[in-house]
Amino acid sequence: MEWGTLAVAAVGAVFGIGATLLTDVLRARREKDQRWAEAKRIVYVRFLTSLAQAHSRMTQMAFQNEHGAARQHAVHEAFLNDPQHSDAKSVLRELALAAPDHVYRAASSVYQQLREARDLLVVHAAGVDAPEYQRVIGPFFANLESLQQLMRDDLQPPSYRRVRTGEGRWTPSQHVSR
Repeated sequence: MEWGTLAVAAVGAVFGIGATLLTDVLRARREKDQRWAEAKRIVYVRFLTSLAQAHSRMTQMAFQNEHGAARQHAVHEAFLNDPQHSDAKSVLRELALAAPDHVYRAASSVYQQLREARDLLVVHAAGVDAPEYQRVIGPFFANLESLQQLMRDDLQPPSYRRVRTGEGRWTPSQHVSR
């Protein structure tokens, strides 16, 4: 056998092994990224659901004819006690671990707005119709929508993510660093 044939065979084997290793590394990275995105998606859905459910439970309690300390207790209990054991505060802590900083900051702000709504429901017997409550809950829902969009964009592959422009519009971005 000639040395040239052996050299070509050896180079071919090295390229074959290298290509296989590279393919395996890329596949493993893609699978890891998919698992991470799925874990974040689950936390995002849990957080948005917990906010919506806490708001619903609080407004239900606000419509009951409780006053004073009984009303305060009922609204606070509705805010804190999620029957599925995923109250907004505990899911916010999960989100702090899984989400990028800009998503976590937006989520914290929305959570704080819901707490302000809770505090207003405690003191205003008029409940959800009170102008003070409406001034808080309107921005809450607007920011909740923006948070949902941030989360959706964070779950997209980098080439499909969108960024908010200075005018408040969303535009596609080819390279968004998160």
